[in-house]
Formats: sequence, C-alpha cells, structure tokens
Amino acid sequence: MPVAKAIGISAGGLRSTVRFFGPVRVALIGIDLGTTNSCVGVFHNGEVQIISNILSKRTTPSIVGFVEGLKLVGKYAKEQMPKHPSNVIFCIKRLIGRKFDDPKVQEDIKNLPYKVVSKKGNAAVEVQVCGKTKVFTPEQICALILKDLMVTANKFLPYDVKDAVITIPAYFNDSQRQATIDAAKIAGLNVLRTINEPTAAALAYGFKQKWKKGIILVYDLGGGTFDVSIIKVTNGCCEVLAVDGDDHLGGEDFDNLLVRHCIGRFEHDISNNAKAICKLKAACEDAKRLLSESSKALIEVDELCNGDDFSCKITQGEFNELCKELIEKTVELVKNVLEKAKLSKNDITNVLLVGGSTRIPLIEKMLKEFFDHKNLNFDINPDEAVANGATILAAHLSSSCFDTSIQNIKLLDVIPRSLGTDLYTNSKDENGYYEIVAKRGTKFPFEMKTGCTTLYTNQEEMHFVVYEGEDPVVKKNKELGRFILTNIAPARGGIPRIEITFKVDENAILTVTAADKRNGISESIVIRRNNGRLSDDEIVEMVHDIQLSNEDIVID
Repeated sequence: MPVAKAIGISAGGLRSTVRFFGPVRVALIGIDLGTTNSCVGVFHNGEVQIISNILSKRTTPSIVGFVEGLKLVGKYAKEQMPKHPSNVIFCIKRLIGRKFDDPKVQEDIKNLPYKVVSKKGNAAVEVQVCGKTKVFTPEQICALILKDLMVTANKFLPYDVKDAVITIPAYFNDSQRQATIDAAKIAGLNVLRTINEPTAAALAYGFKQKWKKGIILVYDLGGGTFDVSIIKVTNGCCEVLAVDGDDHLGGEDFDNLLVRHCIGRFEHDISNNAKAICKLKAACEDAKRLLSESSKALIEVDELCNGDDFSCKITQGEFNELCKELIEKTVELVKNVLEKAKLSKNDITNVLLVGGSTRIPLIEKMLKEFFDHKNLNFDINPDEAVANGATILAAHLSSSCFDTSIQNIKLLDVIPRSLGTDLYTNSKDENGYYEIVAKRGTKFPFEMKTGCTTLYTNQEEMHFVVYEGEDPVVKKNKELGRFILTNIAPARGGIPRIEITFKVDENAILTVTAADKRNGISESIVIRRNNGRLSDDEIVEMVHDIQLSNEDIVID
C-alpha cells in the first residue's frame, strides 16, 4: 500500500488546505516538545515536512493560558501574559519531573510570575479557572501543548495520528523522561520512542548529507536546556560517543539576565510586579533576537509602572558581557564531552548548531575560536533540526516508509549518568557505599546484572535504593526510586545470592529487578512515587481534571 502523498498545498487565510489522493497508510509524527517553542513533522515524498499551525507558523510557543474559561495554547496564550501573568504558564519543561524542593525549582520560582506549588512533593502550578483555584501538574500543561501539536498534525493529514516519536534533552534524568511520556499519554498520544535531542539533530544532519561519514559535535542550546554530544555518523548509523550538558541552561536564562539589567535601570522597583515584568520580558526577548543581527537594540515599554514609560538602549557588547559567563560554561561542557569521548577538537569534522539560542553572535564567535575557526554548520534550521530528526525516526518506525535510507537507520545512544544502588548498606545510611552498575556512556538498550548477599542470618527483606550519579557517597547522587524484596529464603547472613538486574530500554527508561536465586522470589522497581510515573488510572484522572478535549482549547 503506498504512502500518503500531498500533491496540493495552498495557503488560504489562517489555514492550509492539503489534498491526498489514493489509499493511505497511517504514519507516525515526530514532535519536538521545546521549552520555548514546539513543532511537529511528518515524513512523505522522501523528505520531512514540518507542519504549519493555523497561523501558518512552523513553530508554536510552548505556552498555556487559562483566561476567561478558555485554555489557550501558543501565540494566543503568549499575548495574554502581560494581562494575566499568574494564569499564563511558560517554561513548564523546566519543572517537569522535578520535586518542589529541588534547588533549581526554587531558583526558577524567583523568575516565574505564576505560582509554583507542591503536589505530592512534586512541582506543580496553581491557576485560577472560572473563579476556582486549580493545581495542574507539569505533565498536564505539557499535555495541552502536545494536544495542540496533535491537532495541527491531524488538520494536515487525512487520518488521525495517535503514535509519535518525541524528543527529550540528552541530560534529562529518568524522572524527567518518564514524566514527558506521561504527558503524551494524557494528551492521547502513544509514544513509540523517545530520542535525545542532539541525537535527533545528528540524525537529521546525516540524512540530509546522505550519511557522509564523520564525527560531529552537536551544540544544542535551546530555551531551557543545553546538551552537547559527539556523534559518529556512518552509513545510516548515528553512534553517540559521549554526552554532557546542563538541564537548566538556555535562552530563558539570557532573557532573565537582560530583564534584571533593565529592572536595575528603571526608576521604580518592579521586582515584585508580575505584570510589569511580563511586559518587560516580552520586550527583552524581542531585543535579544534583534541583537543577533544588529549591533544595538532599543527596549521600550509603554506605561511599564505607575504610568511611566521605560526606554533603554542596549548594545551587542553589553548583552555579550551579561551572557558571557553562561556561554563560557557551555564551552567548558564542550571540553568535557571531548574528554569523555577521548577525542581532540581536531577529530571533529563538523560542529552542528541546534536551538534558537545558538543565533547569539558571541556563541558563534567563541565556538569558532575554540575550534580554530572551523566552519559551524547551520544547514538545518536551528529551530527545526530536532523535530526533523524525530520525524525521520518516526518514518523509520513506520511500516509505511519504503525509503531504504530510512529503513536502514541505526541509533546507538548512551546514558548520560551512571546508574547504581546502595549495596551492602542500610538504606537509611546516607553515608553508605554507592555501587555503580552501569557506567555513564554505556550504550543502550542494555541489561546488566550484579549481585549481593543478605547482611544477617534469616534476613527476610532487603531495601534497595536506585541512584544516578558519579559520587561514591550515596547521598551525593540523585535518588531515582526505592523498593523492597520480601520473603527471602531463610539462611545465614552472606549466603543467599540476590541478583540485581538493571535494564534500560530503547527510550532510556530504567527498570531494576532484584531476585532471590534460591526461591525465585523477585521484585521490580516501579518508580511511581519517586519519579512521576503514572498509572493508567492516574492518567485518566488527569485527563478528566484538565478536561482535555478539542472543543475547549483555543490553539495556534
């Protein structure tokens, strides 16, 4: 059965009309769920088509607003930020999969005009809906953005799409990855695969370059996260050699620096005035984009506070000085990833820049200096490169794609952090010994085993805590979850062998199992309470709670 082909696309008003003829086989979509903007693509006629929304834009702001009984997504929500700062949610990707008391969440709260609260210990947002206080999880907010993208795809395609490939920052931990998949489930999407964002960009590059062999460094600086990966590209294969990054470094931080700079130059103190800050933030974002092309920009806001206007000129040099420390941090991470891969900068054949923040001139300047003025690659739109790769992987997973260059794709990715458990210690001993089972840089999917014994005679149960990190001291690593193995066969301490299996699947999701080899009793970790993994009942409850239907969402 042939693949659906678009043979007529015409822009008319706010919508595009697409006509398909002949039998159709369902395909998958590729989604880049970004901190600042998101987009969706489909593969047909041998290439990726990034689908425009009803405003004829290929990207949609990752913003959700609750205004006058409506749920707004995208540009319409963004326009409401100055009037309804506490009810318009942006940068939600920075909160997903995180505990409320996470230091990075607490730091974010200082820059967010909406209210961040704790829900079962996890970060959530509080808004007013029809006069009632409602608390929504980051998964629910992301679900509204994903629903928007799904509707955009369904308007373009002649069939409803339910299956997708979704991109995730390479330095997201297990909790953040699983929470993203939960968000997709709430939106009604079936995630067949997740793919790390730099790997997706490399996949798009490899496909466009017809799999020209080389070792590329992907510098991915988006709105909220920074990833850097070294990837070996051969015929149809992307092999990740090393990854590094910071899941809290991106364009949002540059915006906040510029906002604070302007606050310091205004005659009134607006540090606690959410409406004023939202107005100023929008103007600063525009100025940041202008400074990518111009030597100076004017930041102007009418009636910023107490009826007084604000006007401030900023030069590219001043902006560079504000951002220099953060950009230098990304270069240090570039050095780290080269060291991890045991490569020198001369081994890199191409540097691929991904993410809207890479348009900042100082970034290009510093990277060119570091790589001895090697050409930087902008062959693929930085805002769309990741979605391109997700779409290509979606085509690979779809039975309807007969392109051999797609069918033969092979991805070899790695875990960014080591995984292990607190063997031979009391689970309450925070200074206990942390044993790494799978080292960072291990290619996945994989299954690894280790063993331990009971600590005392006739011990009936063992507590296991699973961590990710590199420090030998348990408490200095991130806890992913815990579980208990019960009904251990009676024996002298140190005799029964307990086998522990660490399994990371193709989506980089971790499962840990402990088994008593004497009686066959086993228990697997289900990281529900600790990393946001939701049951089917919880998914249904969240769908109902947010009333996720097409009819009451105004989308771009």
